[in-house]
Amino acid sequence: MLKLGPRPSRADARAHLSTPRRAVLDLLVEEQEPMTVAQVAQTLDQHPNTVREHLEALAHAGLAQRDQLAPAGRGRPASVYTYAPEASFTSPEYAVLAQVIVGYLTQVLPDGPVLRQHSREAGRHWGRAILERAGAERPPELRGIGTAVAYLRRMLERTGFAPETTREGADHTLRLPRCPVLELAKERPEVVCSAHLGMAREILAATGGIDPGRVSLEAFTEPGACLLHVRASARTGEEGLVVGPVENAPAPAGPYEA
Repeated sequence: MLKLGPRPSRADARAHLSTPRRAVLDLLVEEQEPMTVAQVAQTLDQHPNTVREHLEALAHAGLAQRDQLAPAGRGRPASVYTYAPEASFTSPEYAVLAQVIVGYLTQVLPDGPVLRQHSREAGRHWGRAILERAGAERPPELRGIGTAVAYLRRMLERTGFAPETTREGADHTLRLPRCPVLELAKERPEVVCSAHLGMAREILAATGGIDPGRVSLEAFTEPGACLLHVRASARTGEEGLVVGPVENAPAPAGPYEA
């Protein structure tokens, strides 16, 4: 199945896993579909008993979820495993904070431009906090679009987006194949993606003097990534967000401009 948008970020919890167990978890995160012991064993070329041990340990640690397939004839239904949301967040604290903020904004604000504006503003505050924490590593202000994009890329790498930069003339595009809050982004892209856009705009404005209207985000519009565009001259407008159809979440029938 063709999936639009990025994959989950890799969680810090992977650092405490053995290499074989980490490979099992990585497979669940990459596939994003329920998998049986046999499917994992075949994909990784490991013995099913070994794979079952790893999967059960991941489930016990809260990094994977085990469910039963619907009965199909005689015999015990097969178990299937998926990665747990906690396995995709950069840290459990980030997961909780993101869920609380998204929940609060969607409860107190109506859907539409006002909600997206406040979400972008929350992202701007996040961007300022990132700059403050960077301290001496932060580049001198107003050094141009190239320096600002390179700095933003480093910050996005640290927050779990695994960015890849391309350039066409004076315009830059950061391809974001990972998302540190993918499940939340699928549920409420107008909030989460607007916050990500606001964060990127704040960092680019502070380090390159780049007008926020020249920075836009395409979310869930192409397989495997979201696209953050930084244009040298053409302005995209204050909103600057396009969201495509999101799998397993309420979404418009086709891409829409937020």
